[in-house]
Amino acid sequence: MVIVDLINSCSNDKVAQAALACIGGGFAERVRVAAVEKGVSVGKFVALAVREFARRSDEATQEALRVRVARDDQPLLRGLREVLETALERDPFFLDDEALAATPPYAFSAARDDALRYH
Repeated sequence: MVIVDLINSCSNDKVAQAALACIGGGFAERVRVAAVEKGVSVGKFVALAVREFARRSDEATQEALRVRVARDDQPLLRGLREVLETALERDPFFLDDEALAATPPYAFSAARDDALRYH
């Protein structure tokens, strides 16, 4: 459920920006620099990274993330950091034109269907 919550909440630009601000520090600065280089706001960059994770990750990947964050004091923020770290390591320019033009949050039906099932 934590991963579904992460995907649903941080797929929103404003929530994603606030969550990154909560993480703060040098990590948030790295994300800000990557967003500026891509020409998008920090919130948009983070939200798109989360949506990309939702689109590309399979059940095993999401379960592995859930296990890594399960005992953390702030599992959603830890999960967000993990997702962003992977995106930054892979390529800070993982966002293509299609991703930038993507539909609003919940465009990823699997994450939305899961969320609807739990709420």
